[in-house]
Parts: sequence; structure tokens; C-alpha cells
Amino acid sequence: MNNHVDDHTPGPGRTRLNFADAVTRTFAFLSDFGFSQVEASPTIVRYRKDDIEADVYHGRKSYELGFEIGRDGVKYSMSELIRATDADAAKGYRNFAATTQRALTDGLAQLKGLIKQYGQRALNGDPEFFVMLENQHKTWGEEYALEVLELQLRPKADEAFR
Repeated sequence: MNNHVDDHTPGPGRTRLNFADAVTRTFAFLSDFGFSQVEASPTIVRYRKDDIEADVYHGRKSYELGFEIGRDGVKYSMSELIRATDADAAKGYRNFAATTQRALTDGLAQLKGLIKQYGQRALNGDPEFFVMLENQHKTWGEEYALEVLELQLRPKADEAFR
């Protein structure tokens, strides 16, 4: 008997969480910024305003709650929005995992608070903010690549100096 479950199909326990309904209620404030809901499923609720798309998601395997906002096909995570405003706060940020109704409600409330605190400029479609995000996105990617390279080269350098 094959118990394999398609990775893209939410499990039966997911449905009882009513993620899409909870997001719709919690994120109704997005309409104040001109966003309309364009998609709702057990793991993602998508909003759109002009060329800006905002996603609230519930990780299929991780059950982590997250938020992304994007423009021109480039998406920025909640941690990037926080980092653009407060680098120290971003270091401590982690997505909230929610496997129960109570955790989902609490996690979405936290996420809403973070979006209101750090995402105003993105929600307003501030072009300068998106340029800054794009530049920081590139910089962070380059820094990460250098860190990975350092981790790969350091043992070889240490061995060479021995």
C-alpha cells in the first residue's frame, strides 16, 4: 500500500485550521491600502493592487506563517521588510509555526502587527522603498555568497597554513 502524499496537497488536518478564512478576517485592513483578494487556498491568500502582489502563506510542510510582497516579479519576505527598517530586529525575526487554531490566530495577529510596523511603505507602493529593497536584496545575496565561500575556503586555508 502506497501512503505517499503529493507535496502540493495540504493534509486533512490543514483544512480544520481554516487558514484562508482566518487570513481574510485578520488582513481585511489591506483593503485600506487598495488591495483586493485575488486567491484563497488552504496554504496561501494572495492580494493585488496594480503591479504589487502580497501573499500571506502557511508553509505546506513547515506550517510557518509568512508574508511576501512583490513587484515586477520580485518578492520580498517579511524579514527583508524588517531588515530594511531595523537590521537588529531582523536578526531576531523567525517565522511563526502554527499547527493549531489558537497558534494560527496568534501567529496571524503577530504577522499583521509586523506588517503594519514594517510594511507601510511597501503597502503604499512607495517606489523608492522598492528600489531600496531591490538594492538590499542584491547586497544581502552577495554577502551570503561570500559567507558560504568563506566557509568552504577556511578549512582549506587552515590546512595549508599547518
